[in-house]
Amino acid sequence: MTYLSKYLLLLFAAFGVLETSAQKTHAEYKKDLKSLDGGKYIAYAFDAAEDLSGKGEYKNALDIVERAVKKAKPMGDGTRVVVYANKTKLIARRFPKDDKYVNELLDSYDEMLKRNPPINIEKEVIELLSSIRSRASGKMQKELDKRIKDHNERQNKKQQDLASGEMEDKLKEFKKKVNKEEAFLEIEKLKSERERLEELQSKLSQTVDRSEALLIRRSQVINNMSRDKVKREALVQYNQRMIDSLRFIAQIDSFSLVTQKRQIVEQESQLALQESEIQLQASTLQLQESELQLKSSRQKLFTALSVLGLMIASFLAWLFYSAKKTNRQLELKNEEIEREKERSEELLLNILPKFIAQELKDHQKVKTRMIDSCTVLFTDFINFSDISTKLSPQELIGALDECFRAFDNIISDNNIEKIKTIGDSYMCAGGVPRANDTHAVDAVNAAFEMVAFLDQWNAERELEGKVRFDARIGIHSGPIIAGVVGVKKFAYDIWGDTVNVAARLEGKSSAQKINISSSTFHLIKDHYQCSKRGSISVKNMKDLEMYYVDQKINPAVLN
Repeated sequence: MTYLSKYLLLLFAAFGVLETSAQKTHAEYKKDLKSLDGGKYIAYAFDAAEDLSGKGEYKNALDIVERAVKKAKPMGDGTRVVVYANKTKLIARRFPKDDKYVNELLDSYDEMLKRNPPINIEKEVIELLSSIRSRASGKMQKELDKRIKDHNERQNKKQQDLASGEMEDKLKEFKKKVNKEEAFLEIEKLKSERERLEELQSKLSQTVDRSEALLIRRSQVINNMSRDKVKREALVQYNQRMIDSLRFIAQIDSFSLVTQKRQIVEQESQLALQESEIQLQASTLQLQESELQLKSSRQKLFTALSVLGLMIASFLAWLFYSAKKTNRQLELKNEEIEREKERSEELLLNILPKFIAQELKDHQKVKTRMIDSCTVLFTDFINFSDISTKLSPQELIGALDECFRAFDNIISDNNIEKIKTIGDSYMCAGGVPRANDTHAVDAVNAAFEMVAFLDQWNAERELEGKVRFDARIGIHSGPIIAGVVGVKKFAYDIWGDTVNVAARLEGKSSAQKINISSSTFHLIKDHYQCSKRGSISVKNMKDLEMYYVDQKINPAVLN
């Protein structure tokens, strides 16, 4: 597998694991990496490092990258080249240009070089080193310059070695095919030059011969001349020396001519070879230019294809990420809608009984119902007006809230439905909204738990020097009308004489006592021991038979 194929595989693997949602922490990224392996591990690690470095967490980003480096060790030099190259690019593009990070960058670049990277990857990294040079310190600038210089020298040597090897091959081929006619023409020129020199030598010899004959004739004349012949003899001797010099020169020229002939012979083959070499070099240069143009065209084509592939991959990744982001937004929106729906349902259930709330959702209204038998429970705190004057508003509301929260829990455990609170009064009912046969016993059970809670709560308050909250409790059983009234701030409520009687019974009760009617007594007499109070007059009503509930009857005693 080539470096390019491995590089593209890693690139597409990166797009396949774009699961890294933004704003993850270093610990979360490490946890995610444990579930990945191979190319996905490396791609996810670099994506995480990009995110962490973008948030300024450079130390954590380097930690994630080093994990990718370790993971790439058993995957071969091709993968390690890509990992080191991407590490170098990440530091160059995203990290500050401090010395420690630039050193880390250079170490990564050196590790990449040890594994003989493809020229396009090394060239891209070198361009990044050149781009950050101006922002590095003086010391780091020297280191960056050294790497850039070494890169350029390596590339030049590679091109020279390639050109030299190709030229030797072309020379051998050329020697077989080169046309020798031009070399022969040059040799003919040299032969013409040699003939010209020989002709010149011949003319020089003729000139010397004529000079010798002239001197002989003059010598004869001088011998026949007068006394001053002696003076002219010297001149003759001088001329003789000149002739001797000319002869010597002629001999030298002759020797030179011989030497030139030999040199011409020696140079004949050299000229032919030189001419062949010149033509070969010209052809080689043309061939090299063609090769370089072809190589440049291939590199441009490869670069264009790589850029096109990256653009297509980036576009596909963008589409994938956009779709994923949109789906995630829809999921978040659906989750938010679901939470709002749950809050609405909780709020509705806090206002209405579950059965009534479901009916309201299904039919947008609630049917008013007549319930033949239920039990209504009223509580009221004694001397609440005096208590409110002794406490601050915050303390008063805090005490009521604590009390009513306890009552809410008690009635929920005893199948009692809370109706409402009116000031310091608490109203609830058993057997609503669904009728049952245990409503009276459930109501009395709840009342005893309320009394027990107030006894314990008041004891703690007295230890703290706080005022007591003693309650009266009234319970009555009978028919009611139940339903939901109003449009705004609607609430489930009950009406009827049973509600009014229960309220009157609460008013006729005593502190921490449970006062019940005769109708309730007949429903619970097998479960609770009661004390008859007799007929007691009630405002705007006829006299009512009333009972205090004393305690629960032990089943063992009955048996």
